[in-house]
Amino acid sequence: MALWNERPFDEKGPDPFGRREVKSEFEQLSADSAKCPSCGANIFYEPELSAMMCRDCGNVYSPDTMELRGSLGISKEHDYVGDTDMSEADKMRHEIVCNACGAALVADENTMSTMCPFCGSPALITRRLSREFKPDYIVPFKIDRDQAESIMNKWISSRKHTPLGFKTKSRLTKMTALYVPFWLVDCGVNTDVSGTGKKIDGITSTIFEVDSTITYYVKGVPFDASIKVANKLMEAIEPFDYSEMVRFESKYLQGFYADKYDQLPSEITDRITRRLNKFSDSELELIAKRYDEYENRTIKNFTWLSEINVKYCLLPVWFMTVEFGGTKYQFAVNGQTGEAAGRVPTSRAADIVDWITFRMRGFWMIVPFLAMILCMLIFGAIVAVKNADRFSPVMALLWGVANVLQYSWLFVAMFAVLWLVFSILVRSGALQKMFARKETAYEANDYDADPGLDAYFDHSRHSDLKVKENFLRHIVKVVDENGRVVDERSIEA
Repeated sequence: MALWNERPFDEKGPDPFGRREVKSEFEQLSADSAKCPSCGANIFYEPELSAMMCRDCGNVYSPDTMELRGSLGISKEHDYVGDTDMSEADKMRHEIVCNACGAALVADENTMSTMCPFCGSPALITRRLSREFKPDYIVPFKIDRDQAESIMNKWISSRKHTPLGFKTKSRLTKMTALYVPFWLVDCGVNTDVSGTGKKIDGITSTIFEVDSTITYYVKGVPFDASIKVANKLMEAIEPFDYSEMVRFESKYLQGFYADKYDQLPSEITDRITRRLNKFSDSELELIAKRYDEYENRTIKNFTWLSEINVKYCLLPVWFMTVEFGGTKYQFAVNGQTGEAAGRVPTSRAADIVDWITFRMRGFWMIVPFLAMILCMLIFGAIVAVKNADRFSPVMALLWGVANVLQYSWLFVAMFAVLWLVFSILVRSGALQKMFARKETAYEANDYDADPGLDAYFDHSRHSDLKVKENFLRHIVKVVDENGRVVDERSIEA
């Protein structure tokens, strides 16, 4: 692949990722029970950051000098505690707070709201801005309300397997324009991958232990910094065009709402690493195509980040909340590109099929047999009563019961037979197409996937793919005179 240019790594030279230097320093700091210079709490080495991190105040320090590096190794973020340094522009703004979900939006003095974009509640109050609001960058809105509502209506209409009535316009609420806070991450991604590769040559197969290292760079991977926003929803409307990103100015906020970040980069390191590790997983085909068969051992994969840089940016999103069947569904439209996303409810028919499928398995498989036994007992009681020579009070009671049940047992028997037939069909796989349609319905109505590595791959930086093979064994197939395989022999290393 042209993107992957081999770049040698000098084991005796300086470590570009700081692993060798960090290790000895980490051992010394751990032994001395290092304390956070800011709050005095214990600090710990975080491999994802290649730095020391305080889990109490969130500050990150260089492991060799203990200088403050900020979250994820960048310069310290703005201090939003208190409002002593609040700018004149921020003093003219206010917060709109939702009493239902706790969302707090920033708006200018002329912008009011009637509905919370996150939960759809009208229980809103307005108060003075409680802390400074100063993002570094912003991508302005390009899609207006009419366009956003038209895009969302078309998108919802395209969804399949939804309940009747969900798509009617009467259920769609007006959309709200909101600037969502994001951390835009630029970094190097380094992933160690372990697996087993097989090369087949006629009747001989060669098995290798395959250890690979994937190194590449990404630019502008967005991570929403608001707890109230669904991460998958924001990923589904990516990507944004950063060529239109500008320094934040108050004029861009006029007539719009903006959310304040409540998650620092240091608090979402797991989410950042997981997503970038998923990017690496998508590149495993570069390794797999070298072999006739390849099996990845995910448990041995490891990803670490280097040369991390983070920008704090507001990105434009149109939100809409739809309440249906007692559940609120949230939808979004990219305010710059018009990409729409959300999760819609699935028809009850799919749920019913799922319920029946579950009941067809395990203990419930014996239900038809128990029903048939009950039918035989009922039928036997009816025959016994009708053929009895003596008539007693007990027999009179049984006679009455028999008269009531003389036809009902037929219904029980029919139910048992139908249940048994359906169970056999489920077990035999004859209804797999029906269940496949059910799974397809749920997948189609779930959030769309993020755009993947291609949207954020930094083509200006060199990328490496290094593969190291360790021979394990040969497997030789033994064939008879007719060419049929009758045995296999393993030749170890």
